[in-house]
Amino acid sequence: MNLPLLLRNSQIVELSHLYEENMPVWPSHPKFIRATAESYAAGDGNYNNQLLMGDHCGTHVDSPAHFIPDGKTIEEIDVRQLLGRGICIDVSSTPAAAEFGISEMQAWEESHGEIAAGDIVIFRTGYHNKWRLRPDHAPFLADWPGLSAAGARWLGEKKVKVVGTDAMSMDAWSNHHYPVHQALLGSDSLIIENLANLDRLPPIFTFIALPLRIAGGSASPVRAIALVE
Repeated sequence: MNLPLLLRNSQIVELSHLYEENMPVWPSHPKFIRATAESYAAGDGNYNNQLLMGDHCGTHVDSPAHFIPDGKTIEEIDVRQLLGRGICIDVSSTPAAAEFGISEMQAWEESHGEIAAGDIVIFRTGYHNKWRLRPDHAPFLADWPGLSAAGARWLGEKKVKVVGTDAMSMDAWSNHHYPVHQALLGSDSLIIENLANLDRLPPIFTFIALPLRIAGGSASPVRAIALVE
């Protein structure tokens, strides 16, 4: 990948949601809070903030340790795993709380070529359009479609590096056993959730997302972008 050349010749598509108070988070997770620590008005001579949030807040990447005992925590991830050829598969016609899987991915391959080892596979469910600040966040937190367990195993066999979605979770809302998390994180693939603007992506693009180095982190917020030629 010639990154300087790509940056000069590509459009940058923002794939992360804005971090702001009242943003939607998983119901049991800490809410995002930004508090002013120092300000010009208070006579501090500078402006800075204190941030409070969970490591799965907003657009974020799950480490294997999130579901796999003794799995890698976020600072142990090789960041090169989050750089590479991105593939966007439109599954927005999937019914609420239902699953998409192998047939949708094989249909994509028929049109665009084989999904290969090292690819970063992103599913566009359309849930980005439901993202709202509280108190209007409820539709984003329910009924999203997700990848099937068979689809996760199929991607694992292809040795893709990352699987992502614009919904709250890679597992469907109706599946409380999290087989997709178990299968992907168990094979050292990573999961990215709460992506944005996937409707602006072509079928193939360059994906970049960098996590924070959080010692022992189960996940990390990321700034995810796409380079589109």
